[in-house]
Amino acid sequence: MSVYNSGAFLQQCFSVHPLSLDLKLVALPDIVGVVCTNCRMRHRLTLHQVIASPTDNTKSGSNELVLLQQCFHGHPEDVRLSSVHIERHAVEFRCRPCRRTSVLDVALFETRQF
Repeated sequence: MSVYNSGAFLQQCFSVHPLSLDLKLVALPDIVGVVCTNCRMRHRLTLHQVIASPTDNTKSGSNELVLLQQCFHGHPEDVRLSSVHIERHAVEFRCRPCRRTSVLDVALFETRQF
């Protein structure tokens, strides 16, 4: 099985079928997994840091990843990928009920087909 170290695959999935991307893993301290059910790709993101939305009153840092993990475990169907910025090495997740946006500063993109 080949591993592709490029964010281009996640960018393409997000551009073509964003509703097919599901958050499947939030592993502390720095791993996030996303699955595309349409093209059967697994995207693994290794993070530098997580930044709270500028509108949030919380501090940025590892605590923000804990909050994303709590949303993921509490109501996973409501946590959606809201944007992908390959040139900035960043992705954003939005939790609808909590009204929280988490910006992930990605160190490494990995994609596999299953």
